[in-house]
Order: sequence, then C-alpha cells, then structure tokens
Amino acid sequence: MRIMSAALFAARWAALCAVLIVGCASGGEAAGAASPEPSVTIRLVIPDGNIREPGATCTGARAFRYAHPEAPYVVEDAAGERVASGVLPQGRAEQAWSMDLGDDPQPTVCVMMIEVPGLDSADGHSLVIGDHPPKPIIPNPNLDDIPEVVLS
Repeated sequence: MRIMSAALFAARWAALCAVLIVGCASGGEAAGAASPEPSVTIRLVIPDGNIREPGATCTGARAFRYAHPEAPYVVEDAAGERVASGVLPQGRAEQAWSMDLGDDPQPTVCVMMIEVPGLDSADGHSLVIGDHPPKPIIPNPNLDDIPEVVLS
C-alpha cells in the first residue's frame, strides 16, 4: 500500500480547490456548456370514456382512435405557423369521474403528457394531431395552469 506524502497531498488538495473555485465563479457551467433548451409539457386529454383500469397505458379509443402513440402532432402559434412537431407519447388512463370506484376497470379518459422542446410557453398556441383541426392549448387552473388540450 502506497502512502501519499504530505506535500503531494497538499498540492493535489490545492489543485482541486482551485478547480472548484473557478467552477463556482463561472456559475458552475463547464466550458462550452449551453444553457438547457426550454420546453413545455402539454397535457392532452382524450375523453373517450373507454373502460380501463386507472393507471393503465392507453391510446385514444372510439372517435379518438387518431390520438395514439406515434401519431404526428404539430404545435402552431397564434398566426398558424408551425413552431414544434413530434409524435404523441403513450397515455395513462385517469378516472372519468371524481367518484372513487377503486382499481376495477371503469370509464376513463386517456391522458398523454407531450414534452415539446424548444418552446418556453404555449400561450396562444394550438395543437394539431394528424389532419384534424387545431385545438387551442389552454392553461388548466385546477392543475397549476399546466397547458392542456381537451379533444372533443
């Protein structure tokens, strides 16, 4: 087992402290590191009333079959210009009613959380799924104003 001399330990400790001080003085960012890209999470509610267990994975059912994982979407600004695009993620079933019916299969809505990179706000924007008409993205005051689209 090799024992480090006190002088070598002191020199390494001083070098480490210098690196930490420079890192803290520069805001903790590594050289050349960019600030994180903005993103917005949009809550897509598909009120299909399909019978599922709450928490189960889901896709749009019945008239909402077009809202399924991997379906293309576009986010448009107020002028109708495309500002972001992607594909829908997998959804999770949530109870359609506020009554507690337990974990048994029951009427649910399918909720997809869409992470939209490159967008810092969804105010005044719309969501377009496939060739369906745009739906406004509106803050939901019951969920801390998370941007939300409810299909109809």
